[in-house]
Amino acid sequence: MKIGPVEVSKKLFVAMIVVLVLTIVATIIKSMYVNRYQKYKVNQKEDFIYTKVEYKKSNSAIPYVNLNTSFAKNLNKQISALADTYRSSDTSNNSMSYRYNINANIVSLVIIFKSVNDNDELTFDFVTYVFDLDKGAKVLDDEEILARYNLTEEDVSDEIEKQMKQKYKYEIKEEILPEGCDFSICFLRLRGIDNYTDNVNYFIENEELVVYKSYDVYSEYDEENVYSRDDFKFYIN
Repeated sequence: MKIGPVEVSKKLFVAMIVVLVLTIVATIIKSMYVNRYQKYKVNQKEDFIYTKVEYKKSNSAIPYVNLNTSFAKNLNKQISALADTYRSSDTSNNSMSYRYNINANIVSLVIIFKSVNDNDELTFDFVTYVFDLDKGAKVLDDEEILARYNLTEEDVSDEIEKQMKQKYKYEIKEEILPEGCDFSICFLRLRGIDNYTDNVNYFIENEELVVYKSYDVYSEYDEENVYSRDDFKFYIN
């Protein structure tokens, strides 16, 4: 059966109307969803986390938590006080930077402290904060973050151990560490790790749980050259 041109035009017109209506509805829903959390912002024109000031000599970027809560206000005061060190610095050996992620109602911030000591040893330290906009922009503690993923500290410990063993096997394979360097007695001792969940900092990145953890990478084996900032970041599956 043939379909006439008039009937085809009607179907095309209806399809276009449906697409237009769906687009408008999606736009309205998205706008409502975004505006739902705008009330928590101090500065409506900025994102929930943004760079308040940069110090080029120390290569530092100082974050501002753009949330109108008492916790965020106190945190910004602490960050501002820490920033004084980098404001007066004329070297990038010690710097402060940050990364953030916004996923639906979750805002995550990691502040990164880089330092180089007198022996030219580079180390990183981290501190993280996770805010839930659905809970009044409340900062979540470790237990609440783990509960979102139905995980325990033991689960996190097991995953970090698994990834540490992968690093160990790589260093043995590449002859960075000697064959006789045992994982538990040698490798973990060189890393200064007694407990995998000591000094862990939780971060949510695009719905994935991440742990930032600082540890030693310098020893008599000069293995520090195979480590980068990403080696202090653990994805918890």
